[in-house]
Amino acid sequence: MDNNLAKSAIWAGMFPLPVWLLLTTFAGFLAQDYDPVSSHVSVMTLQDGAAHMIANIAALIAGISLIVFGAAIWRISRRAFSGGAMCWIVFGIAMISNGIWPMGSPMHGFYVIGIFNILAPALSMLDLQDVEFQDESGRRKMNVITTFVSLSGMLYLWLALTGFEPEGFAGLSQRIFGSINFAWPLLFAYYFRGSGAASLADRVKSESNTAPSA
Repeated sequence: MDNNLAKSAIWAGMFPLPVWLLLTTFAGFLAQDYDPVSSHVSVMTLQDGAAHMIANIAALIAGISLIVFGAAIWRISRRAFSGGAMCWIVFGIAMISNGIWPMGSPMHGFYVIGIFNILAPALSMLDLQDVEFQDESGRRKMNVITTFVSLSGMLYLWLALTGFEPEGFAGLSQRIFGSINFAWPLLFAYYFRGSGAASLADRVKSESNTAPSA
């Protein structure tokens, strides 16, 4: 992947959060006897009809976007191997499997391999420590965001493993913590490319205004 193409592909990180959250929320309204507060998104894959199809589409689009985003992270890291990129790609594969196989199948989530998403933000920032952001203040903001997202992921995992997740709120907690995790690629794309591009344009404009006239 060409470096300029990779930097453009980073924008793929913008898609997982809105696609997954909006489509699964809409699907929830179409599902029969489905409570989004108490039930995981995957429960809709046990039904026939539009809700199942929309939930699958959401997972497929999010998964493909994560794979493209992971490939872009690997390319711009300029490393032979990028742990962060690998985690995003593996997470993307798990999401795609969610969109192909229904809940209850071991292939749904690809044998829980999506758990690697917890490591993805921190490893990505480690892989990109030598890569310049167009606006270095974006890196400082992403460091704070990465800490929050990583700790949130560990908290969600701990709640799930210990059984301390509030009873009757499994669906709500999945949507909250899932949104936090999906927010990382979106915010990274914004701070690495979006705000940086704006900052660079402001600097160029400022320099042109202060340049001596001929």
